[in-house]
Amino acid sequence: MRINGALWRITALASSWVLAVAGCGGSHPKPQAEQPSSSSAPASPPVEIHGDASDPVNAIVIKAIGDIQSYWQTEFPKLYQKDYKPVTGGFYAVHPSSGPLPPCAQAAQDIAGNAFYCAKSDDVAWDVEGLLPSLRKRFGDFVIPVVLAHEWGHAIQARANFQGETVTKEIQADCFSGAWAAHSADTFKPSPTDIDRALAGFLFLRDEPGSAKHDPSAHGSGFDRVNSFRTGYDKGPQACADYRNGNPVVVELPFNNEADAAAGGNAPYDSIVDGVPEDLEDYYSTLFPELIGKPWTPLQPVRKLDPNNPPNCGDTPTKGYVLFYCVPEDYVGFDNVEAMPEIYDQGGDFAVSTLIATQYGLAALTRLGQDSGSKQVSLRADCLAGSWAASILLHNRPESRYSLSPGDLDKAVAALLIFRGDGDVARQGQGADRIDAYRRGVYDGAKPCLTL
Repeated sequence: MRINGALWRITALASSWVLAVAGCGGSHPKPQAEQPSSSSAPASPPVEIHGDASDPVNAIVIKAIGDIQSYWQTEFPKLYQKDYKPVTGGFYAVHPSSGPLPPCAQAAQDIAGNAFYCAKSDDVAWDVEGLLPSLRKRFGDFVIPVVLAHEWGHAIQARANFQGETVTKEIQADCFSGAWAAHSADTFKPSPTDIDRALAGFLFLRDEPGSAKHDPSAHGSGFDRVNSFRTGYDKGPQACADYRNGNPVVVELPFNNEADAAAGGNAPYDSIVDGVPEDLEDYYSTLFPELIGKPWTPLQPVRKLDPNNPPNCGDTPTKGYVLFYCVPEDYVGFDNVEAMPEIYDQGGDFAVSTLIATQYGLAALTRLGQDSGSKQVSLRADCLAGSWAASILLHNRPESRYSLSPGDLDKAVAALLIFRGDGDVARQGQGADRIDAYRRGVYDGAKPCLTL
């Protein structure tokens, strides 16, 4: 994120009750993706591969292939009014360091760190030595069938003769992967946490920030890829089949200047925690009169807390809290010594900005008489954080000095999905639900957030 001139909840805290955010009892946020997965792949029709079928990763792949083929056997005729032809060129589990290579690969680097469908030979290949074991370790078992379902999306495109730019094909394949993932609830039985971890994998596999959407190798930003997966998951494969160049819109953000590019789009931490609340005040002072016909009452100044000497919120101690909105005293507070700087180091400037924005969303909803302790209201606050980001993206507030940089929306998604503490799901909703709410605000603005 860049400040034009200078730069940039998780709960509400009331005097009678406490909801801790991103770490109850003083713990700090840890990416969910690093936790082991609890999912296990079910039995499915036998599939022969070129490789060691007893390898744990290949065992999951084999079961995924059987289920994915079965899924498209049913769904493809509904979408394209012709029979589905199974992939016949073979399935190749490749060790790039020792070979042999699959038909479409000319050298080890073609498959190393990769998985692909090759239309020329109608085969699917994956790096069983590096890529898939690494993804499994970081994001759990279910990320493996999700990756395979993405590659099958390209097989579907070949059979449907789908034409489009590379990025359109990639996000459509993500959408098809999401549609299959929703179906897999009856077979793989992924838990909501498994889905969240698989989504975190899309953030890992995104394009580098600043990539051009028309680049022949573009796959889409993390925001684009997660959105497409969720579209397929929520709406089914027909929504994916309707993809065309430019629909859905691929978000492309250039770096604002050379200094922004040199910093990787990251503004200094102090400028974020000092500047974001000011910009949020400007946003709501503009939004409230337009949306509800009432003036906005500014919050009390943000309190940057020392976890070793935290203040009270009313009669309630705030010790152990990373980030909160204090209802009785009407202020946002956060740990400015350990936790928030750690989130900045791991997630970047707009991760911190987004988390602060969710607390301002809670404050806004509290002013409208909504219960800030409700999970649904928490999701509405996530939606309002998205609408604030959209206002920066659209430059529709003359007083705002901010611009989004490449990767900022990815940082926002990561903040909502990954930086969670024990018990946060019960209070805030699953990561996937938070992302759905956030993107609603980005695409549709603030009005739908009030009744989401």
